[in-house]
Parts: sequence; C-alpha cells; structure tokens
Amino acid sequence: MKKDDRKSRIKTAGEDEEERMWKNRSFTWMELGILYSPDLTPAAASRRLKVWVTANAGLLRSLGKTGWNRTQRILTPRQVGYIVEVLGEP
Repeated sequence: MKKDDRKSRIKTAGEDEEERMWKNRSFTWMELGILYSPDLTPAAASRRLKVWVTANAGLLRSLGKTGWNRTQRILTPRQVGYIVEVLGEP
C-alpha cells in the first residue's frame, strides 16, 4: 500500500467518526425521541422521551430555568444539552 493511500484512508475514517459524533442543536421532541428510540414509531419515541424527561424532577427544574413548558414542540440547544446530560448521548 502506498503512503498516500494510507493517509487518505485515515482521513476518511476520521471524517466518518466526525459525522457520527453528537452535535447539540435544536431538536423537535420527535427528532430527539427517534435518536433515543430508533426502534419505535416517531410518535411513540416522542412520547417515551417525554415520559423519561417528566419523570426526572431535577431535569424538569433545569428545563424550567430555560423557560421550557410541556407544550413546547422545539427544544433549544441548551434544553437538549440538559436532556443529554441526564440521559446520555443518544
């Protein structure tokens, strides 16, 4: 194998790893729910995530400090960050 071929393979592997890394951004409940429960339907995944979040009093307090309410459909990056901090990366 040529030296240049190895470099390109290493670079490609690194790029693939970057794409798989978690990136915090705004998410809908459904999008985030699907990441945590990809085996469920989108609606069921969203409901499951909401159950997990609302069952955790500390997480609810943190979300409340950001202005979150139960009817909110889109989560801010800060709110997503709190959820990921408690539940772990999806």
